[in-house]
Amino acid sequence: MTLNLNSSKKLKMYELLHTLKEKERGERVRVLCVNHLLYYLNFGLFAAMEEKGYEVFILPLPEYPAAEQKDILVYWLDKFKPHFVFTPGWSINLFETEQFLEIIHEYNLPHIYWATEDPIFFEEVSLVFAPHCDYVFTLAEECNLWYRELKIPSSTLTFACNPEVFRPMPAKNEYKYDIVLAANNYYWFSPDKDFRRRSIDLVLKPLVEHGYNLKVWGAYWTNPNADYTIPSEFYAGYIDYRETSYLYSSAKIVLGLQSVNTSLTQTSCRTYEIMGCGAFHLAPFTPAYANLFKNFYHLVWSNSPEETLELVDYFLKNDWERNKIALQGREEILAKHTYMHRLEKMEKDLMNFLSGW
Repeated sequence: MTLNLNSSKKLKMYELLHTLKEKERGERVRVLCVNHLLYYLNFGLFAAMEEKGYEVFILPLPEYPAAEQKDILVYWLDKFKPHFVFTPGWSINLFETEQFLEIIHEYNLPHIYWATEDPIFFEEVSLVFAPHCDYVFTLAEECNLWYRELKIPSSTLTFACNPEVFRPMPAKNEYKYDIVLAANNYYWFSPDKDFRRRSIDLVLKPLVEHGYNLKVWGAYWTNPNADYTIPSEFYAGYIDYRETSYLYSSAKIVLGLQSVNTSLTQTSCRTYEIMGCGAFHLAPFTPAYANLFKNFYHLVWSNSPEETLELVDYFLKNDWERNKIALQGREEILAKHTYMHRLEKMEKDLMNFLSGW
């Protein structure tokens, strides 16, 4: 990628660098985002930014008719005057993408993309935005090699936990099950991207088949078009994102599903949120789990349906060990994996990049 080196763009890059350096003295970094639909962003990274004194403006561009989006975007760019535009992950098919990218380019604004669909949708999603951005943060460490080949500056920035939202909460009777899962049953992945389907077989299917005290929240679990469905007695329906901290705090074991088993850093955002609530987390093994956490210390992972049954039987009978692991997992999240940690890394990486201009 060839960066736009005109004088206006340079000035805005230097202004962003100066503001990042001087924010502790009262300078406020202004960030604009046009995707309002991602809870992990609104209640996660953006919440950390606001806590640290940033001004974050989330423009719900998808809610406006296509014919009005250009005027709306231009109006708010002129009014808010962001230091940079931040575009997250799944922002395709939500608004007039080409028009949005052209306008940001015309304004010569620094444009940062958080590739939260890496590595599984690198081509289909990330490459829609990344070639038009000045810097990319990716969930998957290995994707930095791909961006480097495309001459796109990048570094790793994973999901995390907002400890103000995801913390131990009072248990609610409607969530007091031995085992719970909050996840969507995605069924349209291609055969080469089927680990999420396999992770269902690893940690959920054996528990359903053996009739454990289990409840599942999320979409598509009873959809006849899905590759796998659960009997209606195990299905609880939709749960609001902000309610999941109560769910995690009420159950004995909280399952997790993963879509990727080829990355050292990519995990779902729920990994950090479950553990941040002080819940006992059981998930399918992935290299990222082994890289980030200790098995039987921060959480527990399974490599087979048989192992899942053994682990569940053991930890349902051993409350003290289960609670100890859950506590240690929460301590690890608070020590290393909050969105304030991620924001500090983001600032450091951006300042290193901008200093080279």
